[in-house]
Amino acid sequence: MPSVLFIHGTGVRAPGHAAALRTVRQGLASVRPDVTVAGCDWGSALGSYLRADGASIPGYRPHKPMARPAAEDEERARWALLYLDPDAELALFALMERESATGFVPGTVSPGTKLWTRATALAESDGVRRAWEAAGLQELLTESLRGIQASAEFRRACDAARDDLDIGSLTRLTGRSLVARGLAGLPDGPGSVPVPGRDAMVDAVVEALGGEARGFAGGLARALGASARLMERAGGSRFVVGRRDAISERSLGFSGDILSYLVRGEAVRAYVAELARELPSPVVLLGHSLGGIVAFDLLARGVRIDRAGDAEPSAGHAPGAEQPQAAPEPAPPLARPDVARLITVGSQAPLLYELDALPSRPFGTGLPAGFPEWINIYDPRDLLSFVGSDVFGPRVRDVEVDNGQPVSAAHGAYWANRHLYEVLAEVIPR
Repeated sequence: MPSVLFIHGTGVRAPGHAAALRTVRQGLASVRPDVTVAGCDWGSALGSYLRADGASIPGYRPHKPMARPAAEDEERARWALLYLDPDAELALFALMERESATGFVPGTVSPGTKLWTRATALAESDGVRRAWEAAGLQELLTESLRGIQASAEFRRACDAARDDLDIGSLTRLTGRSLVARGLAGLPDGPGSVPVPGRDAMVDAVVEALGGEARGFAGGLARALGASARLMERAGGSRFVVGRRDAISERSLGFSGDILSYLVRGEAVRAYVAELARELPSPVVLLGHSLGGIVAFDLLARGVRIDRAGDAEPSAGHAPGAEQPQAAPEPAPPLARPDVARLITVGSQAPLLYELDALPSRPFGTGLPAGFPEWINIYDPRDLLSFVGSDVFGPRVRDVEVDNGQPVSAAHGAYWANRHLYEVLAEVIPR
């Protein structure tokens, strides 16, 4: 029975790792029930953290959420904006329609009031409940409904609706706003819900609100694209400086672990090797982001354990020594586990190699003899993923997937992508 050791990426700690491990196990169980998946929570054991509570960062106030940037692709840009502000599309609708809105006619019920009434009854819709349950967000439905009903932008959008055509457009925007509220609060980020599940939730809300009109999306998408560009240009340095605490909270989780690994990576590799040796063969290392770099370095260089049980660099790589331009010496016996395959997902190992910044392999040395088959999975919209075959050669198999998310969410969305598990089912040995 094949064994997979899941090695997480940067900034992940115990709660997040446990949730990601459950997702990977469930996803693999649906396509390869014969595979056993074990976790490697190296971040909780050896990851970085601010040991002085951020005293070195001017104005730092921890635990603040950071806004996500917008993206270029129209559909992904709209979702990127919604993840940032669930009311964004509703506010733009109100601005677009307000000038031509007709006055109130006594004795009639306005189209917006009808939509508002339907929205207050969404909790009673079986279709909505089923869609949210299928996505695992049933517990967030009530909170999301409460949020949109309290939204001033939703009220303004309803007030700006002139006729049934406007309402038919507004139902889709209402559904997207409602779903974005639920996704934005997920601990693993909005990309942790598969795109089909996200869209099914929206469709269920649209159906419960009475359906939608056709032909409105193009113009609104252009307006949203312009809004996103204006927001990016207008923010400037004041936006960054004013939110330095939030930016630090997010970026330090990413860069801190990378810096810590580059300085003390031997201990992390030794931790992974110990867990891998305990698994039944054949063993597959599955590394996400920095986890892929850790797995690569382990297989390319190995570790050496001294008599006290502490990890030390392998021969030829003493601290402070100039990096050699020849392949590193082979790792000592039992320095690395017997691994049948390496699978990296959204990994930066190819880029670091090209930059001559990979701890285990100087640029130009290629893969060492005996290196296992390597499958490198990437999403072109994940700006933290890279391809390996053009720098390492044909011994690397690059596999492209589409996580269906905007640039801001693509890196964390692999485990919610059904196609990823289909790829894993194929490449994991039997």
